This record gives sequence, C-alpha cells and structure tokens, in this order.
Amino acid sequence: MSDLDVTSAPPGRVEVAAQWHALAQGEVTREAMHAWAVLWVEGEGALADFEDPLVGTALQHLHGFDLCQDPDRPGVVWHGTSGEGSWYHSLDDITGGLIRWQENCALYDADPQGWLHMVRERARAFIQTEKAKHRQC
Repeated sequence: MSDLDVTSAPPGRVEVAAQWHALAQGEVTREAMHAWAVLWVEGEGALADFEDPLVGTALQHLHGFDLCQDPDRPGVVWHGTSGEGSWYHSLDDITGGLIRWQENCALYDADPQGWLHMVRERARAFIQTEKAKHRQC
C-alpha cells in the first residue's frame, strides 16, 4: 500500500480507508500521505464534488497528519517532515481518527439525512458556545 501515486479521479471511501490504515500501520510516511492528499485539499482536486462527504473529511485529516509543532512554541505548527519538530498528532491520534471516521461512515450509511442533521446541530452548538465565551470576555 506504499504506492501513493495520484490519480486524476478523486479517491473513494475504500481507497481513503486503505491509505489511512497504511499510515496508521507505518506502511507509508506522514509526508507521503500529505503529498497524496494535497491534490484534493489544496490543488485542482479541491474543487471536486465528492459524492461521499466523508471522503472529503478524511482527506482533510490525512492532509494534516504531517503537522509538526515547535516544542518551544506550542502554538506554532506547520506541514513538516520527521525531525523538524514534534508531531502534532500522535500515532494514537491517527488510529483513533480512523476508528471515529469509520464509525461516522457507518452512521452516515445508516441514515445520511440524520447524519447531516447531527453534524449541523453539533456545529450550531459549537458556534453558540464560542459566542457565549466571547460575550463573557
């Protein structure tokens, strides 16, 4: 699964899951995963209309698992390579993210409209919480 050649067509859920699993198992590097996902997150493929919204969210995660953090300045992160700083996401984060993404896929498959409603409600609740925090300042 180490072949990360970019194809012109956006990946599907099976391919994304396989790539995420390969990353979690150490079969591909974080840098290679970032390079694979960058086309659909930053490049021309970012304009693609994904039939499956969970593919788009997975690509965002895979794109960001190479983030490094400066140990002396914890708020500073960048897309990096091994040895440039501390990885922002641990291997447990990567594995846990895959599990949560697969759980979300199952929820979406069982009830796409219900899943969309749940996501929107979570976003509304988050926004309301943030607005309340700013009013208290």
